[in-house]
Amino acid sequence: MGGRPLGLPIPPRLQLLVTLRYYATGSFQLDMGDCCDMSLPSVSTCVKTVTSAICQLARDYIKFPSPAEEQDVMRQFAEVAAMPGVIGCVDGVHIPIISPGGEDAELYRCRKGFFSLNIMGVCNSSMLFTNLVVNWQGSAHGARIFSESVLCATLEGGQYRGYLLGDSGYACKSYLLTPIRIPRTVKERHYNASHIKTRNLIERTFGIWKKRFAILSKPMRTALSTSKKIVTACAILHNIAILNKLPIDMPEEELGPINIDILAEDDVGTGNARRASIVERFF
Repeated sequence: MGGRPLGLPIPPRLQLLVTLRYYATGSFQLDMGDCCDMSLPSVSTCVKTVTSAICQLARDYIKFPSPAEEQDVMRQFAEVAAMPGVIGCVDGVHIPIISPGGEDAELYRCRKGFFSLNIMGVCNSSMLFTNLVVNWQGSAHGARIFSESVLCATLEGGQYRGYLLGDSGYACKSYLLTPIRIPRTVKERHYNASHIKTRNLIERTFGIWKKRFAILSKPMRTALSTSKKIVTACAILHNIAILNKLPIDMPEEELGPINIDILAEDDVGTGNARRASIVERFF
């Protein structure tokens, strides 16, 4: 008779492989159990255990550059489309989940009608995640998620000379520049073109991330706390894959459309002034 003898511990290597397969395929855990000759509770335990272990590596693999490192980061971003001063590209993406239940369940229903986690991500020019926020419900607006983040507070503190690039769903700030809504001059059009090409890095990052880990594109059936950890674990593994130059076939047409979000109010006093200065000096 085949199968694993009951009561034997599952080797760590097999636990890891089962979890990685679950991330990569998005298959139901029952299918995973049949494939690996493990019970559903065993697969669920493996996923929780391995996911928690991977999440402990977050500080090592998801790191925003320090002020001392930002000059090199700016130079690398400038090589993309000649946009000066960039230290990261920010955007949000909805990761589908099943209804978490309870009185607050509807808070997780996004404007597209499905339940989700609204994830804020920041990437560098190599498409590594440098910041990730996974705690918000699908109904939350991306601008609010950013404004209440630790990263926003850090940037407001004035430690950095550079800035993030975001789409028009964010308010234009001195530390987060958005496109010009109605460009009227050649310089403004050149700025917008450079901004869009550079900021598209975060769209590509999300696209590759979800392509590599199919679990991020299907409603996760795990407990809400575990789903959040899976998102974080997949971001860590994405960074490890990028650092180790693991290839993935990603045609341009599969990257998804550029996000069009609700327009946020600009900070006229500082954000627009800095943006206007950059347009005039560099474009």
